[in-house]
Amino acid sequence: MLDLFKKNLFIIAAIFVAVILIVLGVRNFYQADRGADERGLESSQEDQKTIWRHPLSGQAMASENFDFFPVSIMIDNGYDIPYSAGLDKAHIVYEAITESNITRLLAIFDSNTQTEKIGPVRSARNYFMDWAQEYGGVYLHVGGSPQALSVIKDYDFLNVDQIGVGEIYFWRDENLDAPHNVFTAANKIARLKEWKQIATTTADFLVWHFVDIKEDIGTDVSNFTVDFSSDNYQVDWKFSPSLKVYQRWRNQEKQIADNGEQLKADNIIIQVAPSTLIDAERRSIDTQAGGEVVIYNRFGKNKGTWKKTDNRTQFFKTDNQEMDLVPGQTWVEIVDSLEQIKE
Repeated sequence: MLDLFKKNLFIIAAIFVAVILIVLGVRNFYQADRGADERGLESSQEDQKTIWRHPLSGQAMASENFDFFPVSIMIDNGYDIPYSAGLDKAHIVYEAITESNITRLLAIFDSNTQTEKIGPVRSARNYFMDWAQEYGGVYLHVGGSPQALSVIKDYDFLNVDQIGVGEIYFWRDENLDAPHNVFTAANKIARLKEWKQIATTTADFLVWHFVDIKEDIGTDVSNFTVDFSSDNYQVDWKFSPSLKVYQRWRNQEKQIADNGEQLKADNIIIQVAPSTLIDAERRSIDTQAGGEVVIYNRFGKNKGTWKKTDNRTQFFKTDNQEMDLVPGQTWVEIVDSLEQIKE
């Protein structure tokens, strides 16, 4: 009887241990499986990092700490000057016709951009001031038209006129003829930041719709000409399949920066905004009404409309979605009509 009792006790103990082992095994398996799920979620979260983009160029950044202020500078584009300095470093360049059927440029820089020379710096016009105000920051120029100077104090940017502040933020290249010899540079802009105590931005203007670059090139990528006026201001943009950017010609010659490289752009925005004469020679351009727009980049040619929204020019497809831009440099060509564009 005792042996039978011991045998039964052993069987019961064995069953009890087996049950415990089974329970523990199931529990450990569940926890291991759950842990794998949690680690997978964490890995997925790490893989899906937020892409911060530079507010001017759309290029990827490590964080949203932009730590800069926009710098808008009037730049000479005379056909008879030897070069325009610093344009290759600008994030955005506007080109529009002024008096005498010439064009002038407004270049938008990040205040941290390292440049040894920017210019020649030229005079202000109202419509260039309208575009500069979209970014805030500072606006550098040398004098201006009577119309511009009469209202410039009403604009929401720091006005920095070479006439009045002397050579503090500018200098003259004595090897060039006036008025095409006024320049500024990164060290002058740094001095401006220090002396004027300009706050850095957190991109409080609407940023354009930059998207990731696709490996393929669009099927509708084409070369084109912008006919501003005479041959001296006929601009050709030709797409380079190897560089995957548009390169710039003027009067059928390569337009060269001061570093000897040909000017180029990742996006060219053709914005229709008709101009009118406001005196014997000076013009006005309607920067508010909206109108047609065509964008050329490696994605192809796309048509849409531009609108002024919250003091910012934006570009929309026919379905009212924002038009896609390639991260990099953008030129905005302001024309009276799309008839000035030839392919």
